[in-house]
Amino acid sequence: MRSIVLLLLSIVTVLAQAPASPLATEIRAIIDEYENSVRANTQKLIAATTEEEKNQYRASIPSAGPYATKMMKLVQAYMDQPDVVKGVNWLVMGAAGFPEGQEALKMLGTTFADRAGIAEAVKQLEYHGLPAEPVLQAVIDKNTHRDEKAAALYALGAIHFKNFDASADRVSAAASKTKALECFQRLYADYEDVTIQGFKLSDSVAKMFFEMTNLQVGCEAPEIEGKDADGVEFKLSDYRGKYVIVIFWGGWCHACHGTLPLMNQAAEQLKDKNAVVIGVNTDIETEAKKALADYHVSFRNVLDNTSSGPNTTLYNLRNFPTLYLIDPKGVIAIKNGSLDAMVAQIVAAQGATK
Repeated sequence: MRSIVLLLLSIVTVLAQAPASPLATEIRAIIDEYENSVRANTQKLIAATTEEEKNQYRASIPSAGPYATKMMKLVQAYMDQPDVVKGVNWLVMGAAGFPEGQEALKMLGTTFADRAGIAEAVKQLEYHGLPAEPVLQAVIDKNTHRDEKAAALYALGAIHFKNFDASADRVSAAASKTKALECFQRLYADYEDVTIQGFKLSDSVAKMFFEMTNLQVGCEAPEIEGKDADGVEFKLSDYRGKYVIVIFWGGWCHACHGTLPLMNQAAEQLKDKNAVVIGVNTDIETEAKKALADYHVSFRNVLDNTSSGPNTTLYNLRNFPTLYLIDPKGVIAIKNGSLDAMVAQIVAAQGATK
């Protein structure tokens, strides 16, 4: 018995130490060449001492284009070899903006739709929107590998979820919601344990499902609570009876910087209109206090400490800044809308009550 165990262990060791195939090595060499060129340029940018030098290196970031051309030649020459999927994956994920990347995307829905090893690229298609739907459906229909099928169900569900969330048309929103739920229910039923790139797909699905059912206009806003910069506890429901504009932001977020002065103006404009502005700041505490001072933030903030803090996670934030308008009954009136639209709705409501 002991000899059998030792034999099995030796076989496993040999397999683990087996050299990569020539194709895998060549694919890796192209990727490394590109990544090393980008890394070298970045190091020069960091070391630059003048703005002129920095601009020079910003303008000379290596393009993935030449490497995509090399990679596609390899893919086309070795279509039937298992390791070629590594090249297809890189083209889809790292060269999507080039013709070779678009060609590789088509291949995912045809030649490679039933292959193992494409799960990471398939999951990435959640960011391609509806044009990726035929590719994802082909993988769902043809692929028998658990990771690949789960990734396709996840990505297609995520695309329809985002369409549902962004749609202003009720009929279109309802159709997208139905399709998203179909994908998510299949994933939960058969692939609940699948993990891609260290993330359990069902955990992400749970957040999207929560958002579809609890973070839409007409839903009661989930509680936001925590400590402000002075260490004092407060929560969203403390302001029940008032309109509340909530902004999720961080000093790390460049897009937030231009919005904060406008939020200060809104807070001043609305102080006599039964309305308040509150923030959920996503910096660590020391950086949060610095950002509050640097941008002269005049409204109260919950310090969530990271972009994955409890309140930020509960609201499933994908973009910063994100604004919500909560009505006096604690119901979401506007989700991820413009500040102007929120102020206008508050002013109109105040005028209607006079």
